[in-house]
Amino acid sequence: MDLTFIENLISPIYPHFKSAYDSISASDIPIVNSINRHLKSKDGKQIRPMLTLLSALCCGLPDDIPQDHPIFKIAAAIETLHCSTLIHDDVIDESDTRRGIATINSLWNNKTAVLAGDFYLAQVMRTINEVNDQRITHLINLTVIKMCEGELLQLQQTNHLYGDKSTYFQIIQRKTAIFLAACCEAGAIFASADSKTLNDAHTFGLNLGMAFQIRDDILDYYPTAVTGKPQGNDLREHKCTLPLIITLQNAPDDIKKNIMSLLEHDVITDSAVETISAYVNAYGIESAAETLELYIDMAMQSLNNLPDNKFRSALQSLSLKLKEK
Repeated sequence: MDLTFIENLISPIYPHFKSAYDSISASDIPIVNSINRHLKSKDGKQIRPMLTLLSALCCGLPDDIPQDHPIFKIAAAIETLHCSTLIHDDVIDESDTRRGIATINSLWNNKTAVLAGDFYLAQVMRTINEVNDQRITHLINLTVIKMCEGELLQLQQTNHLYGDKSTYFQIIQRKTAIFLAACCEAGAIFASADSKTLNDAHTFGLNLGMAFQIRDDILDYYPTAVTGKPQGNDLREHKCTLPLIITLQNAPDDIKKNIMSLLEHDVITDSAVETISAYVNAYGIESAAETLELYIDMAMQSLNNLPDNKFRSALQSLSLKLKEK
């Protein structure tokens, strides 16, 4: 997903975020700095700090804010929190690569990865304490709690291959959507927005996050040539996401049995991924895409309640980009 249009829009202040992000994880311990360099050798899209800054600017924060404004520390803390969760996720999922580079657990070991994730989380909490805004502290702390609950719920559901929509939505709301909601609400807080605007910003982020995760789950069933990512990662990890849940509800009994027999193996082969993906594309993708559209529409409706300016337009464009492959 190309986010150049957002980068260009916030380019005057984005270096302030980058500076804060680089300093938040600094250490005089060599291994920490080695891990920092490795992780930042291929930064992700950094959607979360972008959302924080865009939400603040949309809700009235001036676009010439100085470098020492606390929003940059919080945006940096938000991206560092995201980094911490990814490191821990890679340990849980036993992943060898992320964003095309080796994971911390594969380069070092699980112990090092867990401690590195803990280090980043501690730096997040230190930074939040420095900002000393009780609304932000409460928001981030509650977000971390909900994200952990989501991860635990997902672990509990692993290998429950039939799944159900209610549990799926509960998982992705806690794992993904609540974090994006917090980003948008944090930005609105720094803009001194009123309670209604805070709620609208939160609701926008929540619906955007739901759409973001559903889109990601749909793309898992597309070929690597289309998405640039390995096909079937969720299947290989025995995660029952929305497209598969819908397929198991809609497909004929013989196809359901075939899918279940393939998923019962500890190791899901490339051939099994191709077979199941073909079934999902036939019986589940269209309905999952309709659900994705629904959440995008709800996100857009929440945006309509925010101030009308170029930053809101950027958030609208970002929402619409989720309809792309």
